[in-house]
Amino acid sequence: MGANTYPIEEWVITEEKFLKEWNYRNETTFALSNGYIGTRGTFDEGYPFTVDEGLEGNFINGFYESEHIMYGEWNFGFPEKSQSLLNLPNLKKTKIVIDGDVFDLNQGEIINYNRKLLMKDGVVVRNVTWKSPNGKKVVAEFRRLVSLEKKNIMAIQIKLTPVNFSGKIELTTYLEAGVENHTRKTNPLIDYGPYGKHLAVKELKAEDNYLLHKGKVIHSGLSMACGSLTKCEGVIKNSEVLEEDASLTYELSVEEGKTYVFEKMIGYTCDFDIAEDKMIDFIKDELKKAMDLGYDEMEKLQKKHMDEFWSKADIKVEGDEALQQGIRFNLFHIMQSAGRDGRTGMGAKGLSGEGYEGHYFWDTEMYVLPVFIYTESELAKQLLNYRYDTLNQARDRAKILGHEKGALYPWRTINGEEASTYFPLGTAQYHVNADIAYAFKLYLDITGDDEFLVDEAAEVLVETARVWADVGCFAECKDNKYCICAVTGPDEYNAIVDNNFYTNLMARENIRDAKWALEKMKEIDKDAYDALVKKIDFKEEEIDYWDRIIENMYFPYDEKMQIYPQDDGFLMRKPWDESKIPEEKRHLLYENYHPLFVYRQKMAKQADAILGMLLHSNYFTNEELKRNYDFYQTVTLHHSSLSTCIFGILASQIGYDDEAYKYFSQSARMDLDDIHNNFYAGIHAANMAGTWQGIVFGFAGVRSNAGYLQINPKLPSQWKSYEFCLQYKGSNLNIKVAEREVEYTLLNDCELSYESLGEKIVLSKEGDKYVQEI
Repeated sequence: MGANTYPIEEWVITEEKFLKEWNYRNETTFALSNGYIGTRGTFDEGYPFTVDEGLEGNFINGFYESEHIMYGEWNFGFPEKSQSLLNLPNLKKTKIVIDGDVFDLNQGEIINYNRKLLMKDGVVVRNVTWKSPNGKKVVAEFRRLVSLEKKNIMAIQIKLTPVNFSGKIELTTYLEAGVENHTRKTNPLIDYGPYGKHLAVKELKAEDNYLLHKGKVIHSGLSMACGSLTKCEGVIKNSEVLEEDASLTYELSVEEGKTYVFEKMIGYTCDFDIAEDKMIDFIKDELKKAMDLGYDEMEKLQKKHMDEFWSKADIKVEGDEALQQGIRFNLFHIMQSAGRDGRTGMGAKGLSGEGYEGHYFWDTEMYVLPVFIYTESELAKQLLNYRYDTLNQARDRAKILGHEKGALYPWRTINGEEASTYFPLGTAQYHVNADIAYAFKLYLDITGDDEFLVDEAAEVLVETARVWADVGCFAECKDNKYCICAVTGPDEYNAIVDNNFYTNLMARENIRDAKWALEKMKEIDKDAYDALVKKIDFKEEEIDYWDRIIENMYFPYDEKMQIYPQDDGFLMRKPWDESKIPEEKRHLLYENYHPLFVYRQKMAKQADAILGMLLHSNYFTNEELKRNYDFYQTVTLHHSSLSTCIFGILASQIGYDDEAYKYFSQSARMDLDDIHNNFYAGIHAANMAGTWQGIVFGFAGVRSNAGYLQINPKLPSQWKSYEFCLQYKGSNLNIKVAEREVEYTLLNDCELSYESLGEKIVLSKEGDKYVQEI
C-alpha cells in the first residue's frame, strides 16, 4: 500500500479490485460501527484466510474478557486482571451457491468489482459481476450499514441478478459462534489472552427465519446475545444447529435477468443493558422492528443521521481533493466509533479491530473530545460521563498508589480499572489525570453547561487535583518549588523521569481548574456545593495548599538555550545517532532494543513539552514557542501517530506555514494510505481527530485558553479556501477562509461575541455575517 491507495474522491473510498494481499487492511477501511456495535469490513459471502491475511471482527463496545495476568516478577499495585475487547459471534456470512458453484472470488472469473465506503451516507456497497467455473454469470450487490438509529442493529441487503441462466440459487445464512481473538497478531507485545475460545455457548437455535445465540464469557462472566432475521424470496430448504454454529439455507428458483433481494437484520446486546434471561426476547423484538422497517428505510434513516453530523462537523477544502478525502475519512471513523451511552468510552482503535485490546486511553480526551466539544457537544458529554461513571475505580486506584485522597485514572482500561501491565509506560503516565480534567474544563468553557459542572465535572476536577497535591513536594534543592518525580510524560521514550514539563504544567492547570470549579459551583448552587464538600470530605485548607502549588510549580529551564527541557535529565542524555539504527528497526525501537537503551537517548518519540505549550499557549510568548519548537524539531522522531498533528498546529501558530502544511498532510492520510503499515489492527483515532484540529486549531487559529473565543485564520498557499462550523456557548458559527478574507456567518439566533485577528466581533442573529481581511 502507499500514497493514494484509493482513487481520489471527496465523499467516497473505493476499492477498485480484489487483491488478497490488501484484504487485511481493507477490513479496517470498510469497518462500520455506531459506538455500540462494530464490525470489520469482511465479505458477506465469507472467505478463508490465515491469521496474517484477515480477521473476522464483531464487537460490542466495552464487552471484554478478563484473565489473571502472570508476571515473571510481581510488585504491589500491578494490575492483576487483563481486559480485552472480545471478538463476538459472526452473523454476516451468507454463502451463495450459483447453480451448484459456490460464489467465491478466489475461483471463477471476476468480470467487474468495486467496493465503496459512502461516507456521506454511512453505508458500504460492494458490486461484483462474477462468472462461475461453469460459466454462469451473476451480478451481485452487497449493501451494509451499522445503524445510528437503532444501536443494536446491523443491516445487510444482497441483490442477485442471474445474467445468462435460469436455475437455482442457494443462500445459507450462518451464525458462527466459535470465534476467537487474534491476540498474538493484533497485540504482539502482550503475553496473555484471550487465546482460544472464550465465549461459552449457552443457547443456540434456528427457528423460523431467526438464528439466535446467547453466550457467557468464561472469566469476566459477562453475558451477551445476538441473532439474525432474514427475509428471502425463496423457501427454507434446511436448518442446522451444531455445537457452535447454526445456519438456515434458502433455495430460490431464478429467472435470467430478474433481480432477487435478500435482507438480513443482525442484532447484538449484552448484560450492560438488559438482564440475561430477557436477552433473546429482546433481540428477536429488535430484529423484527428492524425488518418491519426494511433495509431501504434503514438506509434512509442512516443518511438522515449522517446529514445531521456532516452539517455540523464537515470541513470543506477547495484546492486539494486528496486531503479533502482524508479529512472526511478521518471524521467519519471517529464519529462512528464513539460510545454514546455514557457508560462506554472510545477505544484508540474505535470498534474497527482488536488493536490495543480495545482499550480506552488519553487519546479520547486530548485528541477526539475537542472535535466533538466544538461540533457534537452531546456526544462529547456522553464520553465524559463514562469517566464520571468510573470515578470510584479511579479513587480505588489512587489509594493503591499511596494517595489517601483523590482519584487516579488508569492509563489503559475498559471497565475503569488499570489494565496496563508495563508501569513505566502505563501507570507512571500520571498526566492522564490532567488530560481528563482538561477535557472536562474545555467542555465547560465551550458549552457553558453549568448543570454538568454541578452534577459531575466539579467532582472529577477536584478529585484529580487532589492527587497532584499529594504526588509531589516542595523541594529545597529546587528553591522550594513544587516538584513531581518518577512519572512518564506523553513521550514514551523517556520513562520514569523527574519534573516532566508537560505533566507539571497540566497538573498546575488541573489544580487551577478544580479551584475555579469549586468557586463557580458555590456561586451557582450552594446546596450542591455543600453536598459535594461533605461527600468527598473536602477541607478549606486544601485550597490554601493548592494556591502554594499553583504559585510555585517547578519547570525545568535551560538558561543557555532558553528552552524548557522535557524533564530534569533530558539534556544530559546521550545524543541520538540515527545512523547507528538500521532502517528496518527505526519505527520499532521497543521491539528491537532494551528499554534502558531507549531511555538513555536524547530524543523523543512524540510531541510532549510541545503539546503542553500548545494547549496553554496563552502562557508563552511567540518567541518562547519558536525557540522550543525549533529545539524539539531536532530531537523528536514522530514514532507515534499522535505526534505530527501537534507539531503542525504549533508550527502554524508561530508562522512556520510550510512545516505546518507538511505535518498536516502527513496526518490527514496516515491511515488511508497506511503510512505506519499497521492499519490492519484498527484505526488511529487520535491522529484522525488531530486532522480536524490541524485545520481548526492550526490554520484557523481557534483558541479558548485565554477565557474567550479567539480566531486567527490563515489560508495555506496550496488551497483556494476552507470552511467549517463551530459551536460555542449555544451559538453556531460558520467560518469560511479564502485567499484574502474570512467570512463569519451566525447560523442560529444566539448572540456570539469573539475575537478575530485581534478585533472584537459580535454577531447577534441568524444570518448575520462579518467579512474581515486577512
